Amino acid sequence: MEFLDKNMTSSQFDAVRSDARHLRILAGAGTGKTRVLTHRIAYQINAVRIEPEHSLCLAFTNKAATEIKRRMESMGEASLVDAGTFHSIAYRQVKARWKDLGVRDEPDLISNRASYLSRILPKSFDNAERNFILAEINWATARRILVDDYISEAENAGRVDIFPFASVAEYFRKYSESKRKGNFIDFDDIIQLAIKFLAEDANYAEARHWKYRDLFVDEFQDVNPLQFALLQAWLGSRSSLTVVGDPCQAIYSWNGADSRFLNDFEKYFPDSQTIVLKDNFRSSPEILALSSSILPSMDRLNPKMQSGRLPTIRAELDEYEEARSVANMVKELSVGNTLLGDQAVLVRTHAQIPPIIEAFKERDIKFRVPSDSESGAELNGDDEVQILTLHAAKGLEWKIVHLCGVEDGFHPIAHANTELALGEERRLFFVGLTRAEEELHISWARNRSLGSRRSRKPSTYIKELSNLLDPNPLRFGTDTKVLSQRIREFLRSRNATSQQNAPTNSEESFVEELDLIRRSIAKSNDSKPEMVLSDEAIAALVDLKPKSSEDLGKIPQISSVVIDRFGEQIIKIFS
Repeated sequence: MEFLDKNMTSSQFDAVRSDARHLRILAGAGTGKTRVLTHRIAYQINAVRIEPEHSLCLAFTNKAATEIKRRMESMGEASLVDAGTFHSIAYRQVKARWKDLGVRDEPDLISNRASYLSRILPKSFDNAERNFILAEINWATARRILVDDYISEAENAGRVDIFPFASVAEYFRKYSESKRKGNFIDFDDIIQLAIKFLAEDANYAEARHWKYRDLFVDEFQDVNPLQFALLQAWLGSRSSLTVVGDPCQAIYSWNGADSRFLNDFEKYFPDSQTIVLKDNFRSSPEILALSSSILPSMDRLNPKMQSGRLPTIRAELDEYEEARSVANMVKELSVGNTLLGDQAVLVRTHAQIPPIIEAFKERDIKFRVPSDSESGAELNGDDEVQILTLHAAKGLEWKIVHLCGVEDGFHPIAHANTELALGEERRLFFVGLTRAEEELHISWARNRSLGSRRSRKPSTYIKELSNLLDPNPLRFGTDTKVLSQRIREFLRSRNATSQQNAPTNSEESFVEELDLIRRSIAKSNDSKPEMVLSDEAIAALVDLKPKSSEDLGKIPQISSVVIDRFGEQIIKIFS
C-alpha cells in the first residue's frame, strides 16, 4: 500500500485502518481530515473490505467533491470511487428513476432559487427583505418543514423575525404553488423525490443499496435533516458508513444544518466507533492557544507547527482607518516568499467590505471578493488577496489572516440573542481564527458608519483573549537593539514593584544570544528566525531565565519541538 502516507499520526492511522462498520472521525481544524478520509477509502479497498464501484463519497460542494476525486486519482482503485454532493447524486438517481418509470413530462429544475423567488416577491421589497424570505424558505425546506407548519416551527426555533413570519409563510406558499403549477422543482425537491422513490419501492431501494454499499461523508456537522433522511434511505442492511466532522466548526444551523447528527452519532448507529484527531498541522502554537480559548469546552488541539508571533490586536479610529491599516500591513508583509495570495482579509458581514476594497485600490493591491456560495471555489489560483466573509472562508487557509471589525454587533452578530445562536457565533469566530497558519492580525474600529455614525466597543471575545494578543506588535526581523529595548521596557513595567528584579545590561546579551540561536536554527531549517523563536518568546525567556526543560514548558510561545531539539542550547545561555 505505497499510497499510505508514512508521516501519519497514530490516530490518523487508526482512522484509516479501522474495520468499524459505522465510524465517526472527529477531526479538529487542521488535523488532516481530507487526507484521512481519502486514505481510509483507499485502504479499505486494498484490504478488500469495500469495492470501489460500490462506494460513494459525499461532500457539500462540487469543489470539495472534485478535490476528493483528485486526491484519490493516485491511489489505485480508489480513483473509481464515485464522489459528489447530496444534490448531484440525488439528481442522477431521480433522473434515472424517471426514465425507468417512463416519465415524459419531467419537471424543469430551478437552478437558482433566489432568481425564481424574485419573480414572486413584490418589486417594492428591498434586498434585506428578499434575502430574509429566501433564507427562511431555505431553512424550512432543509428541515423538512411544511408551509402550514412554518410559523410555529420558526417561533419554536427562536428565528429572528426581521420580517413577519406570517408574511414569510404567505410567500413560501406562493413559491410552492408556483412550482407546482409551472412543473418546476428545486434542489431540495430532488432530495425529497429521491427519498420518496426509495420508500415506495422495496426492490428499487434494494438495487440502490447494492449500487452504493459503502458511504463516506465529509463535513458531517453540516448535514441538515433533509440530507440525513436521504442518507438513511441510502443505507441498506449491509451498508457501511464513515463520517468526518468537527463540532467546533458547526456554523450553518441558521441555514438548517443540525450538528446533533454528528454529536449523537452513536444514537443513530449504536455499534459505531469514534476516533478523535487532535494533532494540528496548520497553525502556530500561538494561534492555536488563542483559538482554543474561544471555545473553552472543546478538547485542545495539539500544535505540530513551529512557534511564531503572538496574534496582534489593533484599534483604529474608524472603518476607513482600519481598512488603510490593513492595506498597509498587507503590502509590508508581501515580501520574500510571502505572496499576496498567501493573505486573506476576513469579515463578519458583506457590509464591511467596501472600505477595504477602496483602501486596496488606493494602494494598487490585487484582490478578489468571492461570494459566500464560492466557499468551495478555487480561490488560490492567482496572486491576489482574498476578501471574504467568515462563512465563505470555511475550509480554506492562508499563511496570514487579517480579521477585521471584531466589535460588539459583529462578534457576536447583533441579532444573536439565544444560547444556540451565541454558541454558533463563537464557533464562527473560531473558524476565522483557525484559517491562519503563521500570522493572525485582529482589528476593530472605535467608530463605524452603520446608517449613521456610531461609536463601537471591542468584541467581548477580545476582552476574553487579551492576555494572548500582542497590543504593540513589531514586524518580523526586528533589529536586535530595538527588540532589546522593548524587552527591557516590558520587564521594567512588569517588575516595577520589585527593585531587585530591575533589568540590567545582561538582559541585552541574553537577547543577542537568543537571537543568534534562532537565526542559526532558521538558516539550517530554511525558515524565518521568528518562526523558531518569536520576539514574544525571547521576552518570556529573558523574564523567566529557565534552568530546565520544565521551565521552558511554562512558556506557551515555545513549541514542544523547539524544547526537545534546542532546549539544552537555550538553557545554557542562562546557566
